[in-house]
Amino acid sequence: MSTIKEIAEKTKLSVGTVSIVLNGRGDEMRISKKTQQLILEAAQGVGYVPNMSARRLRQSGGRNLPVIATFWPSDLSSDLLGRFFMGAQSSILEQEYAFEMTIQPFKRKHIHRIKEICDSGMYHGVILTGISAEDQRYLEDNPLNVPTVLFNRKSSIYSCVHVDTYEIGRKSAELFALRGHKKVGTIVPDHLVRSENNLRFKGFVESCGKYGLELEERHIQAAPMTMEGGNAAARRIVEGGGELPTAMFFPLGIMAVAALPVFHRANIKIPDAMEILTYGDHDAEKYSVPSLSTVKLPVEEMAAACIRLVMGRILDPSTKPKAVVFETPFIFRESCGGFIQEL
Repeated sequence: MSTIKEIAEKTKLSVGTVSIVLNGRGDEMRISKKTQQLILEAAQGVGYVPNMSARRLRQSGGRNLPVIATFWPSDLSSDLLGRFFMGAQSSILEQEYAFEMTIQPFKRKHIHRIKEICDSGMYHGVILTGISAEDQRYLEDNPLNVPTVLFNRKSSIYSCVHVDTYEIGRKSAELFALRGHKKVGTIVPDHLVRSENNLRFKGFVESCGKYGLELEERHIQAAPMTMEGGNAAARRIVEGGGELPTAMFFPLGIMAVAALPVFHRANIKIPDAMEILTYGDHDAEKYSVPSLSTVKLPVEEMAAACIRLVMGRILDPSTKPKAVVFETPFIFRESCGGFIQEL
């Protein structure tokens, strides 16, 4: 990443002059327009990115609030994003910490760009969400230069907050078996179809085999993690013909909410003809008709834990990386009952 000193050398001007212009004070300090233009063009040419942390400190008169960036993939559910920030803001509202927070969208497989941003000095700490196994390996081989926490990923290099995603899939299959189902189906997030991080799906598929549940290929549908994705996946299952599954596992609650009208129009009564289990526990799942049983992902509590971990590293850089693991309990509502027998 280019520095002010390099721009000064390129333009044959002093570091002070370059700094004044790049901080937007060229007119105030009566630096000619020609010189300002020369500096700005040189900065653009070398890909200069300002140190926003330092700039905020100068502009705040010395009040150094830590700036935390949350990197959020563009295709990850906005429903989860809202819940994440609800949890993150609790640390501010409860006066546990004072900090600024920003969201930094990114596209998957652009992990080099994330490293450039993190190493540029723009932020005091970062929280990474939704990264692939490949991206995680890259970041563990090339560690970031700022305190970093991984959300819902396990790591021996970085602090992390996660759940046991394989166990979620396993116990969901177990529940269906215990409730007497023989034929089941599931929806898979399309960005995880071939991902090493799709442990929830792996746990569900492997456990279906273990518990004698039939999971046909046509009853496994990949879809975006949106309401539209859930609705479209449900239509494909209903319109695919043949005997339908008597239990469905959805990877996100809002996808199941959007699937309910499809099943209603097809005269598939929930839960009499088909039971539905979701993952997440958003408000929409509580108030749908029927209300949806779910495996709870405690997003708000996990977000608050991320803040505590990253602030701990910011305030004391010598702090060792920590892992915080959360439980994922069943919440039984109308769409799927609880355990009724033992295997």
